[in-house]
Amino acid sequence: MAYEYGPPSRPIEDLLTAIQEWLMQEYRAEFLPTPRRSPRRTRRLRRMRGWSRDIGRLVSGIGQVKRETLPRIERDIGYVFPDQDRFIRILMDRSTKRLFLGILAEFPEDALPVPARDIAILESISDDARALALIGDVTLRLKVLPGPRADVPGLAHLSDRWRLHESLIGLECRHRPAGRALEREKEILAGAVLGLLYVEGGISALRAAVPLLAHAAGPA
Repeated sequence: MAYEYGPPSRPIEDLLTAIQEWLMQEYRAEFLPTPRRSPRRTRRLRRMRGWSRDIGRLVSGIGQVKRETLPRIERDIGYVFPDQDRFIRILMDRSTKRLFLGILAEFPEDALPVPARDIAILESISDDARALALIGDVTLRLKVLPGPRADVPGLAHLSDRWRLHESLIGLECRHRPAGRALEREKEILAGAVLGLLYVEGGISALRAAVPLLAHAAGPA
């Protein structure tokens, strides 16, 4: 199956809630007591139960980002992101990819509660942060920061200031990086927020946030 990516047909939280409710309905419809189940049905029920639980974690994570992370950053930069979903996409972790791929592989398109394209978009969302981080990096180098630079300073500290890595929306199976890999993840997250700030607010909004790079190690 091939899909054209872009924004989903409705907010991410609504999509996830619809998928979770549908999975619970499918689970109840297919449930049989253990002695009457085939091994195949047992595995299928286990997958549906696990997917429903995982999606519940994602919905909970999105709620926390909306309540805590996003307001914290908006206060810090003096800018309100007009589309919360675009910010949420930055924090969707790569651990979610297998979840949505599994659902697409398990059910035919006409059985899904939402368009298959929307689930494919959810599967690909974790790539958004790197794309926006590249936009943020290039824009900072070419249009904002003075003089030639090998890299943009302060991004990992800015991520710590905003607690971006702690706010990732993902699953418990996620591999936890350390050392330089962790620092790089933090740089990508902070760069992605700055990239989104430029895409939505323009160069003036990005310039207003640049002083935070120099003071990112301070308290939020």
